[in-house]
Amino acid sequence: MTTEQFKEQYSSANYLPVDYYPWPNLINPHVEQMGRDMDSWIDKDYTFLTEKQREKYKKMRLHYCTARMVPNLSYEHVMPCNKFMLFYVVVDDQLEYAPIEEIEHQCERLTAILKGDDPRPDENGMYLHAALIRDEYRAFMPEEWMERFIEDFYRTFRYGIGVETPYKAATRPPSLVLFKAIRQHSVLMYPYLCWAEIQPGLVLPKHIAEHPIMQHIKNLMVRVIAWQNDFHSLPKEIAHKTEVFNLIPVLQLEHKISLDEACTKAFHIHNEELAEILALHMEYREFGVYQEHVDKYVHNFGLMIQGVNTFYLRDTMRYLAGGEGFAWPEKESAVTTPKKCITNGRT
Repeated sequence: MTTEQFKEQYSSANYLPVDYYPWPNLINPHVEQMGRDMDSWIDKDYTFLTEKQREKYKKMRLHYCTARMVPNLSYEHVMPCNKFMLFYVVVDDQLEYAPIEEIEHQCERLTAILKGDDPRPDENGMYLHAALIRDEYRAFMPEEWMERFIEDFYRTFRYGIGVETPYKAATRPPSLVLFKAIRQHSVLMYPYLCWAEIQPGLVLPKHIAEHPIMQHIKNLMVRVIAWQNDFHSLPKEIAHKTEVFNLIPVLQLEHKISLDEACTKAFHIHNEELAEILALHMEYREFGVYQEHVDKYVHNFGLMIQGVNTFYLRDTMRYLAGGEGFAWPEKESAVTTPKKCITNGRT
């Protein structure tokens, strides 16, 4: 089968259909208002983007992803989550072709704002949103949670977005072993998983959150979402030589097999890690008085996995074949004058 034939026949729903996962498939009742909010932010605060890019972000309907990941949150609690969804997607997209130095600069600056710095007058709405996200979360989440959230943001930004850059420039992925290690961070999911604790009385104490079993379950959850993303984004990515961070083409190259055979191998990896999550949660019941908290936490993780999968299949134009629904940065601006695109107030 040629690549063109594969693209014509491929459907991610043949591997990961709606309701594939063993958790409820829910959506936040505030989803419509969340959409109006996000469109308003795009129009009023993300004006450093081109009009074409802003329209593409609206068509992505990222508020549906938020609403499916945290279906049980109140409007007050879901607001900063929805802001963060748009914020981190835009940051990741618009640094697609940026040099590592620029990625590191943006990582340090945005992390500083999340920790308490105020945006400067010359910084655009993206920096304002970083401050709003910080303040809105601090209104109802404890400092211990904020520290974990910010640390997860920093690690994924610093070791996820930046580490991919040389491989994209070379249009060749790393080995499968190294790819898996990098992909765990480059999917950028760790700060989103902090949302599993946004519920009265659910924030895990440090000794539970840092427990090796909890950390391993969290890592597995991130990898399952990464492989899920790779199935759904494949039609977008095989059309672009720089989009080398996808499990399926990596397996194809590593094992010298067809894309169809690589899909089968990727599906097996996804299912093995999903089964490991379920087995660990069922077998290890040694969290004492916090066992109920852990059960709810893992359940909330599961809602996210199920919800993101449904978002890909039903709600968004982000992953259209060939990348037509993606808000690609302008290569010249992103590489030669990245601060014009990201740092300065308006373009």
